[in-house]
Amino acid sequence: MRKLPMVLLATAALPMAVNAANTEFSFGGFIKMDAMLSTYSDGDIVDGYGRDYYAPSQIVPGTEPDTAELDFSARNSRFNFKTVTQVEDGKTITSFIELDFSTTAGGNEVVSNSYVPRLRHAYVQYDKLLVGQTWSNFMNVGALPEVADFIGPSESTVFIRQPQVRYTSGDLSVSLENPQTTGAGDSGDNGMLPDLTASYKIKADNLDMTAALLLRQLSYDGPLDGDDATTMGYGVNVAGKLMVGKDDLKFSATYGKGVGRYVGLGAVADVALVGEDLEASDTTAAFVAYRHHWSSQWRSTAVYGMLSADYDDSVTTGVTDATSMRVNIMHSPVKQLTYGAELSTANVERVGGADATMNRVYFTTKYAF
Repeated sequence: MRKLPMVLLATAALPMAVNAANTEFSFGGFIKMDAMLSTYSDGDIVDGYGRDYYAPSQIVPGTEPDTAELDFSARNSRFNFKTVTQVEDGKTITSFIELDFSTTAGGNEVVSNSYVPRLRHAYVQYDKLLVGQTWSNFMNVGALPEVADFIGPSESTVFIRQPQVRYTSGDLSVSLENPQTTGAGDSGDNGMLPDLTASYKIKADNLDMTAALLLRQLSYDGPLDGDDATTMGYGVNVAGKLMVGKDDLKFSATYGKGVGRYVGLGAVADVALVGEDLEASDTTAAFVAYRHHWSSQWRSTAVYGMLSADYDDSVTTGVTDATSMRVNIMHSPVKQLTYGAELSTANVERVGGADATMNRVYFTTKYAF
């Protein structure tokens, strides 16, 4: 992040300088340009975000012939703004807000390629208490591998941002997070209880990892009185990084019942309505990524990811298995600038056994400021 000295703020807006004498302002983000040449075994992906990055739910078996598409995009670029204020009790208040343009409407490739900004993060933290929207406490951001694709092995990754209230004491964090149940009703059913997460950081020699727990009340709001149903869901995740000399091995493993919204970009439904009862789906997901440094400027990462889901026998749709592999080469002539190329392949199977594949060559340029 770039920091703004108070003298510059004073020249731009004197009232802000007066009211924020103990506040440090900074901004950051990156410009990212991507080019993707993709082949699909069962016809094009129509939805925009499935064309921008690998999303298992967007790879759907069909009857169309193999197709190839070339896409260019800069919409994953982002901007953030941060303040850190020293207060009277010797503690600090930190605020953070970040926007990007991914997965939003408002643009087209005919003339302008303009896209609507979207909210990524918006939170305030005072001492040990964080309130607002940011990464779920069930997720270890430090375990994400370096890839050209926006997420990489998304089928096997815990990846979610949402509103929450989080308390951190040392290596232990506990949070109450936004509840949402997918798979029954309108996928907008929130129960009476927030999702509860807890994570614990573990550091030993070259290992840096977290162990996380998720407890959820899954709910369905029926159209008639007496149709409502609830059940409990849970999940466990272990994720982290192991240093191997200058190289690193990143990993994540997740298992749970009713954790579909947290893993694989929602590829697996949390629950199914079976008669008058809710049945939580089983999800197992894992990835491993090894990054090797060829030199101070060149490095490569190889990644394998998998997801397996099990539903009630009455379920007739949904992703049951997904796997992906990718390998890349990254070049940073200076620290802030990276050029990259990546080759990936993915296969997604659905209930009934039908499957579809995607192969993609990905080129990226990223400047972080």
